[in-house]
Amino acid sequence: MCHEALKYLKKGGPGRSTSSGGAIINISATLHYTASWYQIHVSAAKAAVDATTRNLALEWGADYDIRVNGIAPGPISGTPG
Repeated sequence: MCHEALKYLKKGGPGRSTSSGGAIINISATLHYTASWYQIHVSAAKAAVDATTRNLALEWGADYDIRVNGIAPGPISGTPG
């Protein structure tokens, strides 16, 4: 999704000024920061989201002036998982 949106988010892209780029906010979780029983599939997916966020922030921030941030809410009591 991020790759497809790149042409619209980079500075000078369609609908964008030449002075600034857009922003991406990725949503992750804190589950993968420590080991959890029977959650390897979730941990792997969230670790990938975090790595993608960091790499896009480095590359697209420098190349296209796109701000890339990630948010990771912690556990919510009284909910499944």
